[in-house]
This record gives sequence, structure tokens and C-alpha cells, in this order.
Amino acid sequence: MNEEIMQDVKEQLVGALDYDQAAKGVLSQKKVLAYILKRTVPEFESASLDDIANIYIEGTPEVSTVPVSKDKTNAVRHALERQDTPKIKGAQNEDNSITEGSIVFDILFRAKAPETNELITLIINVEAQKRLNPKKKMGDTYPLLKRAVYYASRLISSQKGTEFTNSDYDKIKKVYTIWICMEAPQGKSAINRYQLKEQHLLHRYKEPCQNYDLMGIIFVYLGNSKVKDQLINLLDLMFKSSKNANEKITALHNDFGIDLTQEGEGDLKLMCNLGEGLYEDGLMKGKLESALEMLKDGVDLDKVAKYTKLSLSIIKELAKQNKLI
Repeated sequence: MNEEIMQDVKEQLVGALDYDQAAKGVLSQKKVLAYILKRTVPEFESASLDDIANIYIEGTPEVSTVPVSKDKTNAVRHALERQDTPKIKGAQNEDNSITEGSIVFDILFRAKAPETNELITLIINVEAQKRLNPKKKMGDTYPLLKRAVYYASRLISSQKGTEFTNSDYDKIKKVYTIWICMEAPQGKSAINRYQLKEQHLLHRYKEPCQNYDLMGIIFVYLGNSKVKDQLINLLDLMFKSSKNANEKITALHNDFGIDLTQEGEGDLKLMCNLGEGLYEDGLMKGKLESALEMLKDGVDLDKVAKYTKLSLSIIKELAKQNKLI
């Protein structure tokens, strides 16, 4: 591979990473999260968008900071809590050796939901995904819903040592993992919710639902046609519309009452600029995504090159850009 082509590959790799991070930055804007919560999470159905954004969402959402894997989630949480300075939004998990090469939650934050007499804490994870069936080690695919179940389970199990200790399981907080999918089944927009429910197989003893209704999984699919749904229209505007950045910023203000922060506007402009050319080559994008997943799973460089049919030099560059070698 000559130097000019290699430079193009480097720029594409860096651009893809920048695009993904910018997309997460836009999604992590509190008013955007408010639209997502109000439409998809039952606890927020009757709350106003302003109250969700300004009262119920706590602190600053953590973007690409907290690892999913066992024994790493809480290590990073504790490290963040020990810092005297505010949490750094958008910090890459690879900057910290303890999480190098880990899979991280895209956006992780807490929100308090109004109930009859008290506020309950929800631990909410929002993920942005391009594919419904991502690639795994050997080039095969897996259902994204199964990954979502694992993420929700990790959000529950990682609470031991943070939300409760020993056998104080009554202190477990409810979790939601919400997945924004840029693809849709049959190309049609949809919103699905999965949760634990009680079934009566003998007699009708009813357990209080707060003792088992602790996990919710939500999928928001963005299709190819217009629908009368405010959240879908908002996400379409941000991620699928052909409008330029300034037009999107104006539409967000006029149509949705969303004024992005200066950082959010920068993320949106970066997305639009990169999106014009970066994702035109869908084949290369898919190969790079598959290769990165394999590298994160510890597959040898030679095997990654073989399975993805990319050159070893490209695989090495991809690994270096992600600090995996």
C-alpha cells in the first residue's frame, strides 16, 4: 500500500472515530435525552421536557467513559468520584490504562423519576448503533437485542459496591438501556420496549411490581419514511436529514425547542461535515467496524486481516488508532 493510500485510510479511521464520538455528544445533550426519556420510559410520560432536562436528569452524562466488562465498571466509577474536578464529558476510555481495549457504555447517566410520594433513581444507558446485527469475531453476526440484555444485566450487577453492599438487594436501582438504531426492520421506524413481567401460573398472588420491574430495554429504529412521531422526527433530523448543520440547528430550535450548547453545536457540525464523504463507502465502513470489534475481542491481527479481507497494514493502523497495540 503506497503512502498516499495509507494516509487516506488513516484519515478515514480517525474520521469514523470522530463521527461516532460527535454523534454521542449530540445524543448526550440533556434536552435531546429528555425527548428520548419522555417517549420511551413510562416513568417520564407525564413529566414536561423542561423538567426532565433541568430537574430529573442528574449531573453530566458520561460519554464513552464507563466500561461494560466485569470488574472494570466500578473501578472507573470510583476513579471518577475521586476526582476533584468535574467529570470530563467525552473522555475516551482508552486514555486510562485500566480500561484500555474495553467496550464502554456510549452514554451513561442517572435520572430521578417522579412517583407518588418519592423520587426513584433510574440508571439509564443510551447506545447509538448503525447495524441491527453487528459482526462478531469470526465474521458472523449476532442479534443486537442479546447484547442489550447483557448491558442491562451489567447495569444491575455493577450496582453491588456502589448502590448497595452485602445482601441489601432492596436498594437495587431500576435500569434502562435505550438503543438508537440507524437501521430498521423492513425499513420501517419502530419503538419496542422489553421488561420483566409477572405471570400467574397458579392462583393470583401479586408481588409488588417494584420488586421485579427493575430492568427495561428499549429499541428505537429509524426507518426510511416519515412517521408522525416526535422522537423519530427529531432523531431523523439529527442523523438522517440532508440539511446542513446550520439548518439542523435552526430546525432543532424552531421545531423542537432545543438549543444545543456550544459543544453540542460543534459536535453536530462535525457530524455533518464528516458525514458528507466519510460514509459513502459502506463496504469499507462495515469492514472497519467488524475489524475493530474483533480487535477489541482480542483476535490476532493476522486473523482479523484474513476474516475482513483488509490488509495487515490497515489492521495495524486501526489497532494503533484505538490504542489496542
